[in-house]
Amino acid sequence: MSDAHGSAALRVPVDVHRNDAMSDAKRAQRQTALRQTGRPEVSATLSSIRNAARKTFYEKGFFASSVEEIAERAGVSRATVYLYFRSKDEMLFALMRQDLEFQLGLFEELTAMRRPTRASLRRWLVAFRGALDTRRASLNLFWAGASIDPDYMTSVETHRDNIVAVLGRRFAGFDLDALPRSERDLQRAKCYLMIFLIEGVAIHFFADQHLPSLTLGTDLVAGTLLHFITHGEIVTG
Repeated sequence: MSDAHGSAALRVPVDVHRNDAMSDAKRAQRQTALRQTGRPEVSATLSSIRNAARKTFYEKGFFASSVEEIAERAGVSRATVYLYFRSKDEMLFALMRQDLEFQLGLFEELTAMRRPTRASLRRWLVAFRGALDTRRASLNLFWAGASIDPDYMTSVETHRDNIVAVLGRRFAGFDLDALPRSERDLQRAKCYLMIFLIEGVAIHFFADQHLPSLTLGTDLVAGTLLHFITHGEIVTG
């Protein structure tokens, strides 16, 4: 191609990948800035997008949902969604983090109990189950997240370690720091098993005549937890 004087025009090669990387970096900076402003309208928009994503994923499943549907449900443009989230995957992981933080908060409520008894622990387990019931469909989000990025599921392991740490500040049975290093791995495994029992009665037991009794299961776990928080051993009955 020539200019008006017939000389060859200078052609500058464009590094498309570099430009894309710069765009991603600028977008990430803008997203961070938006989230850190603390302005009510920004928080409200972010909350609307998250809620819309959660409802859409619950109803249609993650893979069948689109950013356009989420934007329409949130009452914002598709471009606005991308100001807050780079992709649908990022929305999913944000909801997963939100769910883990929500569950950690429930365990923090347990540490506020002054003198735990079997009855008070049973009440906490019932409340724990009720709270998780509101997010039961979130289990499918975690399956989707695991299929997208298996390494991301290490955050669930970290989450359980955080639960152990929170409970360990209040209950001797979960206090790994008080143990010699040689005993911590074994006690950590026991802590995980105790958490699995709590999650199990909350997620897998139902008020159904064909399944193990929810009432009996809750009573058993309450008794097991009462013994564990003091002695660090899983004893049922």
